[in-house]
Amino acid sequence: MPINFKSVCKGLFVIGLLLGFVSVFLDWYYLQGISDSGETVVCWIYNVLFDWSTPFSEGAFFNETYQPKNATMPVLIIIVFLITLFVSTYSVLFHDVERGDKLLKVRKFNFVNLSLVMLFGFFILVFPLFFLLPNGLYYPYLLFHDYDLNITFYYSIGPGYFIQFISFSCTFPYALFNHSVITTFDKEQSSVENTVNRYISSVREELDLDKLIAKEEFELESTNSTQSQVPKSQEEEIYEDFLATRGRK
Repeated sequence: MPINFKSVCKGLFVIGLLLGFVSVFLDWYYLQGISDSGETVVCWIYNVLFDWSTPFSEGAFFNETYQPKNATMPVLIIIVFLITLFVSTYSVLFHDVERGDKLLKVRKFNFVNLSLVMLFGFFILVFPLFFLLPNGLYYPYLLFHDYDLNITFYYSIGPGYFIQFISFSCTFPYALFNHSVITTFDKEQSSVENTVNRYISSVREELDLDKLIAKEEFELESTNSTQSQVPKSQEEEIYEDFLATRGRK
């Protein structure tokens, strides 16, 4: 049984959507500090929905000293991501240009799918470059021992961020494939429309009713005038010949 490339890409796309939704509720980054005695003295966990959190209560000196600052993505981006994800899920399940859906509607949903893939790429690239590294949060993993404090620090990405890679890998092929299909349909439709329009333009004659009526009336008047003038001219000639002949007699 031959493998349907589109079906495979579509299935992966749906999987990517589910994983992308789940990733929002998982941890994206960990910062831990463990003393030489094995005691955890620093612990910060980042989640895109719930911001940075810690199991320590206020007053823990080392923990508060290493609290990440300005390393939180705007919640608005996460909201836009979730809305785009839901709309993209609806589009992939219920709309397809190959099933006869309107091209304009499918083209709009295709824009949503491409935007979702771009958001996955945004999280993968922008999050570490603009929120982690500038704030001293090493990426993707670092183990650092501070001999002055006798504390070993662990910097690492969490499963939520890692799943973003998987989601991007799953959604990119179908988004690109669907975009190419819609582009092809769009070109074919434009080609057919242009061909029909050119044909109509070549065979269509612009009708000016007033001009046609005036032309017909002129032709009729010319015909009547010609028909009435010819007999009259012959009669006059015959009559003049008769008068001339009669006078000579």
